[in-house]
Amino acid sequence: MKKGITIIIPVYNGAGHIRRCIRSILSQEYADCQIIIVDDGSVDDTFLICQEMVGKNPCFTIIRQENQGVSAARNMGIQAADREWTYFLDADDELDENALKIMKDAADNSCQWVVMNYRKQVEGAKEITTEAIWVTEKTYFYGKKGFAELLNSGLFMYSCGKLYRTEIIQAKQVQFPLKVVYGEDIRFNLRYFCCVDKYIVQPSSAFIYHIRQGEGAGSSYYEDSFEMQMEIDREILDMVRNSYGLGEETLRKINPYFYKQGINTAAAYLTIWKDLPFSLRYREIRKIMKDSRFRSFLKYEWDCRRINKVDHFLLDQGYFLSYYFIHYVYTGLKRFMKRKKGL
Repeated sequence: MKKGITIIIPVYNGAGHIRRCIRSILSQEYADCQIIIVDDGSVDDTFLICQEMVGKNPCFTIIRQENQGVSAARNMGIQAADREWTYFLDADDELDENALKIMKDAADNSCQWVVMNYRKQVEGAKEITTEAIWVTEKTYFYGKKGFAELLNSGLFMYSCGKLYRTEIIQAKQVQFPLKVVYGEDIRFNLRYFCCVDKYIVQPSSAFIYHIRQGEGAGSSYYEDSFEMQMEIDREILDMVRNSYGLGEETLRKINPYFYKQGINTAAAYLTIWKDLPFSLRYREIRKIMKDSRFRSFLKYEWDCRRINKVDHFLLDQGYFLSYYFIHYVYTGLKRFMKRKKGL
């Protein structure tokens, strides 16, 4: 295995943003890279743009395949990877400044994973925001410690922003699942984490996550969206109990993740999936509020005194619209006061 980093970029009809992605790689100070672009059956000018930008640069390899989905494209890239570390980058995102050098400098020969933070920018907005995480400096974790913090911070949900040991991925045949339409990244990370004995969390930003209006993680509507999330939750619990060997303390720590996933799915019917008939959206929200699994997460949060009486009452009674309205107004007031203080 050669020294350096393999960057895998799956792309499908990415003519509108692949240039930005490639430019962010070419501008990196760290250059010891193999870059694999997997064109997953694009029918626009993606392939021609990639050829134009890459030219005869020996670091780049462009693979074309029939459209099979992002998981198959990433798995194809994994097969071709020949550097000691693998990094996944989405075609509509970009590497942050000097991200590769920062990651490589953070890594050492004894660790199997490097996890970094990210920044995000909504399409059309000038502001680029940084997600807050629980470490303020490069921090080592041993065994499965820190899993709850990774999950609750949201970093575990993405394959981007991380260095993976290529040898582990290939030898253990850790792959992205093919027959899922949601949650392929977190499932990949759940499997890979089984192989991790020592890892590093670095609070610096690895990439800029560009969010187009109406898009982003969890923005696509599926008829059984809540059930799909519950299946992921079941897999997480199974891994925690049977593969990671973590006990009740970890289960207590990760319950907020499960609780918030239920809240976020219900909220998506009001904020993202607004084109659906209101009667359907209201019915689905009620279904989530009455679901025994969500109610168990809610009860656990209340028993741990991590939610207030008003929130518990409204959610316990199924009054999600009232709950959402109160939080919407409260959040708006906080933003207003913050802007006012900044004047």
